Amino acid sequence: MRIRTLAALVLGGLMVAAPASAAAAPGHGGPATAAGLGAATTMAAAGPRSAAGTGTTGRGMSGHEHAGDTGDAVRYAALRTCTNNKKEDRPCGPWRLMLHSGKVRELPDARVFPRDGHRKVHKDSPAPIAVSGNGGHIAYVRERDDRLVVRELTGKVRVMPAAALPAKTNMMGLDLALSLDGSTLAVHDGANEKFLWLYDVASGRRLGSLPAGDELLGFSGDEDQVLTRRRTDENTTEIITYDLSGAEATRQVPPQIAAQDVPMALHADGDLVAFYSEGSRALKLFDLRSNAVVNSVRVKLPGGGAPDMVDWTGARQVTLHVLTGDAGNGTMHILQVDPGTGAVRVRDTYRVRNTFVFAACGG
Repeated sequence: MRIRTLAALVLGGLMVAAPASAAAAPGHGGPATAAGLGAATTMAAAGPRSAAGTGTTGRGMSGHEHAGDTGDAVRYAALRTCTNNKKEDRPCGPWRLMLHSGKVRELPDARVFPRDGHRKVHKDSPAPIAVSGNGGHIAYVRERDDRLVVRELTGKVRVMPAAALPAKTNMMGLDLALSLDGSTLAVHDGANEKFLWLYDVASGRRLGSLPAGDELLGFSGDEDQVLTRRRTDENTTEIITYDLSGAEATRQVPPQIAAQDVPMALHADGDLVAFYSEGSRALKLFDLRSNAVVNSVRVKLPGGGAPDMVDWTGARQVTLHVLTGDAGNGTMHILQVDPGTGAVRVRDTYRVRNTFVFAACGG
C-alpha cells in the first residue's frame, strides 16, 4: 500500500491521496474509456503456458462479480478533504463506503487517524484500510481498541487476534490487503519491515509469515498463493511466490523488461505474471517457470498512462484499474483485457470527488 500524489497501489485495493499541497500522507507503500485500443501480439502465445492460461478457474477468478451479482458492493472507501485552522488540507472522517448502487455507508468504528510507534495520533495522515476485490469486505483498524477487523458489507464483523497488530506498531507504515474474495488478510509493517503476516479471516488464525522486506504485490487468481518482489543487496530484482503458509514456491531474477516497479498479478496457475509496460504500452505476460516474457499485446489506456492495479479475474481475463484526473477529483476506469488478443471491455467507470484519500477495490 503506497501513497503517492493522487494514485497509489493498495494491495487488494487502491489508496489514492489528495494533491501534493495537502499534508503528506506517509504509509501505504510502493497508490479511461478505452480510447484507441490496439491489439498487436508481439510474441505468439503457444500451448498452455500462453495468454490462454491453463483454462482453470478458482474461487478468486470471478473477481468483483462475487458481490456484485448477488447484491451491492463497495467501489471504494474514502475520507473527505477538510481544512484545519492553518488552512491546510487534511483527512476528515468518518470513512465512507461508496457502493455500486450509489448508496453511501459510513464506518463510524474505523480509525481515521493513525498512531505512530509512540502511540501519538497523526491527524494529517489516513489510517490504513483495504477493500476486497469483490467489494464485499473491508479491513481496517477499529478505533476503540486498535484491533484489526474485517467487516462484511452484510454487517458481520470478524475481529483478528490482538497479536495481528502489535501495540507499538507505527500505523503510518502499516499496509493491509485482502484477497479477492476477502477470505485472507495480509498485514504488513512495510515501513519498518518487522512483519508480513497472512490471516484466515473466518477463524482469525495466522496462516503464515513472509519475509518482511518483501513488497507484497497481491494474491494469485485462485487466492492460494501470494506474489512478492524484492530488491537484493546485489541491486537486482527478484520475483517470488509463496503459498499461504509462507513456504516459497518459486523465485526468479527476471529479465529487465519484467523487473519494472509496476503493479503485477499472479495467474491461478502460479506461473504467469501479468504486468503493463508503459514504455511499450503493452500488457505483458512473464512466465516464472521459463523466466521469460511469453506474450505481449498493445493496450492503449485512458490518459495515456499506466494502470494503478492489475488483477487476474479469469483464466483469460486481466482487470486493470486506471485513474485519470488530479487534485482529489479523478475518474477511475476499470478495464477487462483478454491478454491473448488485447480485446478490452470497460466494466465500470466512476468519479471520485472532494477526496483526501480513497481505497478502491481490486479485481
